[in-house]
Formats: sequence, C-alpha cells, structure tokens
Amino acid sequence: MRGYPLYVGCSGFSYKDWVGTFYPPATDRSDFLTYYERFFSVVEINYTFYSMPHPFTMEGFITKTSSLRFSIKANRVFTHVRDYSPEDIERFLKGATPILESDRFIALLFQFPQSFSFSEEAMAFLRRLSGDFAGIDRAVELRGRSWNRAEAFEEISLMGFALVSVDAPKESGVLVGPWKSVGSFNYVRLHGRNGERWHNHRKPYERYDYLYSVKELKEIKEKVLKLARSGETYVFFNNHYRGKGVLNALWFKELLGERVSVPKSLSAAFSRRLWE
Repeated sequence: MRGYPLYVGCSGFSYKDWVGTFYPPATDRSDFLTYYERFFSVVEINYTFYSMPHPFTMEGFITKTSSLRFSIKANRVFTHVRDYSPEDIERFLKGATPILESDRFIALLFQFPQSFSFSEEAMAFLRRLSGDFAGIDRAVELRGRSWNRAEAFEEISLMGFALVSVDAPKESGVLVGPWKSVGSFNYVRLHGRNGERWHNHRKPYERYDYLYSVKELKEIKEKVLKLARSGETYVFFNNHYRGKGVLNALWFKELLGERVSVPKSLSAAFSRRLWE
C-alpha cells in the first residue's frame, strides 16, 4: 500500500513513429500533446536536451493542456559538455519560465552520460550545478556504476537533488536502480532492456527499442511501490520506439489499479494483451 502519490508517463511525446500506433493516423504534430493528455497526467519534455527552451513553446505546452504536469530535461551543455556559462543558465531558465513558474512543474532532469564517473571532481561539479539551480526541484540521473555508494547518495541528497532510479540492460554497464529514495521525491526512468543494441547501434532510437513483458512490469511495480512509501514518485517510460513505452506505461497504470483505455491501434501494433 503506497502512502504518497504515484504518477506514470512517458519520456517525450513528439515522436513521428507514434503516429499510427498511439496517435491516430494523420494527427498533426501540434495536436500530439492534447491527445497525450487524454491518457497521462505527467510527461518529460526532452527536446530541451538538444536545444534551449523557448518561452513561446513552453507557454504553448501550458495552453494546449488543462492539467498535464511537466518535467524538463536539462540541456546537454550542463551534463555532457559540462562547460556552461552564466549566460547558458540565464537562457535556459528564461526559456523554461512559463512552466517553471506554473503549478504544473515537476522537476528539472539532469541526465549525465555513462562516462561521468564518481570522483571528487565530479562531486564538485554537481555541487556547482546544484548551486546554480538552487530553489528549483531537480533530479539527477547518474548512469555510471561507480556512483553506487552510500556517501555519494547522502551528499546528492544534501545538494538538493532527487536521485533517478533507472531500469536498463544489466549487461550495458549502466547503474540499474539503485531503487533507493534519495531526495525529497522519487524519480524513475525505464529505458528498456535491449542489451544487444545499447552500445552497438546505428541509430540512437535502437537502444530504446524494447517492450517490457507483463512479468517484468510486475517486478518493477514492486520496486516502485517501495519507493512510493517514502515520497511522491514519478515514473517515466523511455522505451519510446514506435510507442512501446506508451503501451508499457498504460499497462503499468493498470497494474497499479488504475482504469486505462489502450488504443486498439497500439495493442494491435505489438500483438500483446495485458492479461493474456
């Protein structure tokens, strides 16, 4: 029995290959988010990793929806380049302001690459990042296994970050889990388990081409429910290829006891049923 709210959604929503599986055929891109909100109450905005947010776009996300809540992925200059300037901070925050100042903001997501390993230098960088974004709810995804240590978790919490728990292929070298409540809220990202394509892929989407089985989702559910006993919890499916993450997210919501409506086109695309 969970004691805090638990929300389920997807990492991103603006995927062309969702048209015909999740989005009805010929759906205009400008209508994606409105349709998405019919099924979910939370979403990750991830285009901001590749380009800085723009106030007009962020305001549009608010006006196109009625109650959808947003997590915003931090730009790669803060996590992968790691050579950001005060101007970069100002530009990012100014662009995200319409959502940041709304009552529908969840958190900033700082997702670091697997190569970002635990070290005093890395901890110093996280302290700097935390200070530069002080006062804003923020989560950090650390994919390197070297971060799996109690002292790192403790300091990350003191910095004001929530630690993202991850599901990914075990053979990928990614820190799977740690399924510990670190910070003031819980944040979970499910990337799929395509170990064959995690490192060996021609296109980035191949890494996330995976459909969780009901058995796998049930195992993940138990871990998520344990997290939800300690604080508000957000679960995002990032196995986005052709809408597989959407289908898994809907199945997961049903496993949590929620009433869901799965588009027939989505079920038919993968020939799977929840209770088969």
